[in-house]
Amino acid sequence: MLAGEKAAWEKLESRDPYEVAELAEAEYWEDDDVLVLTVFGQAYLVNTAEREIREIGVHDFHLEDTTHFNLLVPLYLASSTPAAPGERLVKPETLPGGSAFFKGPHELPTEVIAHHFCSTPDRFIEVGLKLGGSRTEGGDAAVVIPTFTKIPVTALLWLGDLEFPARAQLLLDATAIQHFPLDALWATLVMTAQAMIQVAGSHH
Repeated sequence: MLAGEKAAWEKLESRDPYEVAELAEAEYWEDDDVLVLTVFGQAYLVNTAEREIREIGVHDFHLEDTTHFNLLVPLYLASSTPAAPGERLVKPETLPGGSAFFKGPHELPTEVIAHHFCSTPDRFIEVGLKLGGSRTEGGDAAVVIPTFTKIPVTALLWLGDLEFPARAQLLLDATAIQHFPLDALWATLVMTAQAMIQVAGSHH
């Protein structure tokens, strides 16, 4: 277990599970002493005492294999605040400190999305829907993916042509920074991109 994971679990353990469930828009099953959290539209049992995350149901993709999943789940539960997503979408770079942070090793994973879906906007939408998302306006194709209930990710795709290559953009709700620091938001966006590509690949 990584140091960050250990710290996230410890922080989660110190909080009242009923309050955690309310703030994270999760459920607390008292008899089993587990939290039930929806990630990418799928339900997971989170056992704080055992520090274990288990998917409920059977799928043909396993999003818990994506990088950062085992860190972000306890961190989200431990860090959620009363802030609820509004209507204002922002580029991650425009968040406080974001312009300096989202560079170099923390570059946003937009190129890999654009490359993967450059000529398949229908597939892009289909993958978004499989991840519990919904269509939205923007670009040539756009979806809102509920990576976490209070930290949805809006993914937009523009198709390439002879003049311009395909490009993608990832947007967050302006309230995202009230739940996660920048590095955790970056990890959330990376996990979302990985999940999109994993789900797309599982049906080729």
